[in-house]
Amino acid sequence: MARFTAIYADLPPDVQQSVVEKQLIPLLDKVKTRRSKKIIANAQRLRKRHAKIPTLDLRAKRLEITEMLHQLDRNAKLSFVKGNSNMSEMLYETVSSLSNWLNDIWNVVYEHNVNFGFAHSCLLFIATTLNHVDSGRVSCKHAPTNMYVSVTLKRKTGKRVKAFEITGVRNVEQVLFFIWRDLFLSLLATGTQRQISKISEMMEDIQDLLGWRSLERTLYGGKQRPHEHDLDNPDDPDWDTDLDSDSDCATEVSFFPEDIDSGPLYAKHWPSRIRRQTQELRRRIQSAMLVAFKSSPSHELFYALIAMSPDPASTTTELLGHLRRIAPTSSETFTVALGIYALRDDVPAIIDLLDSHGYLLRPRDATALQHAVVALARAPAYEKRAAQIVEAELLDTMHALHRVVLKAFSHLEDRPNQLEMQQILQMRFNAPGRRTRIEDWVDRILTIDEDMPHPIGFAAMMPWLPLVPGMDPGDADPLEYLDIDPTDPDLDDLREEFRPQIKARFDDWVGTATHVRGGVFILQRVCKEIILLMPWIRVTDIVEEMVTSIVGRPSMYYICEAMEAVCQFSKAQIKKARVLEKTFKARRGSTVASTSANTLPPEANAFLDMLTARPAALDEVD
Repeated sequence: MARFTAIYADLPPDVQQSVVEKQLIPLLDKVKTRRSKKIIANAQRLRKRHAKIPTLDLRAKRLEITEMLHQLDRNAKLSFVKGNSNMSEMLYETVSSLSNWLNDIWNVVYEHNVNFGFAHSCLLFIATTLNHVDSGRVSCKHAPTNMYVSVTLKRKTGKRVKAFEITGVRNVEQVLFFIWRDLFLSLLATGTQRQISKISEMMEDIQDLLGWRSLERTLYGGKQRPHEHDLDNPDDPDWDTDLDSDSDCATEVSFFPEDIDSGPLYAKHWPSRIRRQTQELRRRIQSAMLVAFKSSPSHELFYALIAMSPDPASTTTELLGHLRRIAPTSSETFTVALGIYALRDDVPAIIDLLDSHGYLLRPRDATALQHAVVALARAPAYEKRAAQIVEAELLDTMHALHRVVLKAFSHLEDRPNQLEMQQILQMRFNAPGRRTRIEDWVDRILTIDEDMPHPIGFAAMMPWLPLVPGMDPGDADPLEYLDIDPTDPDLDDLREEFRPQIKARFDDWVGTATHVRGGVFILQRVCKEIILLMPWIRVTDIVEEMVTSIVGRPSMYYICEAMEAVCQFSKAQIKKARVLEKTFKARRGSTVASTSANTLPPEANAFLDMLTARPAALDEVD
């Protein structure tokens, strides 16, 4: 019998039907009458039980929704001409058609315990359609976000099991995850081994479409957080917290302690046979998420796996082992590993990772490195290493700013312009003619792109591409391609090349320096290097004029932000240097001060010497 079952399971559906009709049914005439009647009685019982099973016609539903989406698309085009449309009503009809179908899907898998694979395909279709609608490609952006959707799951008897009051099309996914959880639990409780073996494939489908968070939310029945409260009203007589007699699970109702609310893995409508499968479902979802962690680790996934594990300690050890192996494989995995080690204050792991594969760090990975530096700074043995990293990164950011400034002001380093800048720096802030000299100086150092085609000529060569109003030939991203989707990770490399976040990086490293011992003097040394490399950066009116000359170019805005930030930083450090100078003089003149109190660190002395050598520059600081 086991051999026949295995062979039968491998047959195509049409062949299976043929075997039943041509081979198995004729056998009923050859068995004993009593046994034949028993088989027929069981078949009649099943027919009665499934007599009112909803029909899931995926093909018809797909045609219906496709036509609705086409109507929405056409209506969106007409609205540009007519100025009004009924897109909101049409969008609501589309979403309602999908949401009303959800109760039928839930009834099929939970009450009738059949067609699990087909119901899964229906849920995937709904999720895909909701993503399409929520993206705004068939409607305005605000309609899907503000739409109110009500979904109620009811038994065949009319008893309500779960009600969802939802705002926003995207949040309808909560119902999908709730149904998927009941689908998996029912499949584990009633399905055959062959059916159960398909669960891993179903979870892969969900993850591929909706990401790993969808598996976590499936485990928790659609909740964003494990202990999020339900808003159901179990005291309402229409609510079902028990089971009706038509369900296979009806005979399983029990009042043992396992029926008590056990947290996120609990639903009032579950019988004991379903609840016994929750730990197996947790194990399978955890395994699927672990596979995702091995290929694409993240901080959120790391802690999500620990949170759902019944043994957090062993899960943490396992995850750290996987993380250690995959950390050197790419810059992304290296950054994730460094961030996780930093959050765990695992200083030896941080040092080992930086020493062995520090070359994998990219400028945009500064946040993870900053967290690691703060962790190092808390360990006395690694304070010096933390200070070295902070200073090196600040200087590297300073040189990055200098490079992009030369991109916008390519004649800045020309000898005549250097001499003119020195003369301007020696002038007092309100000196006559200073403003005019600054404007002329900025005009001379400004980059003028002569190699770029004229905008009119460019449009003539490419008539299909409209000329963007105000497009500047010097823009590296004239069509603002990088702004189409600011969150698209595929564009990170392009953003780093054309619009590096220098200001944010510099500000973050300045903030990190405050967590490092001796950070005040690190900032003074960095400020000294900045002023030596870019003497004009501390002078407000010069920086303002330079910013004004390029702020109209979208691709240059990041340079403006960075220059203004470093200018403010330099002014703040100069003010601190003045305070140190006054403190030093006061202590030196005091007859009761100790010898050690009369000594400033070498960094402060060098900084003060540099500033006092340029008295006019100090006058220009507000």
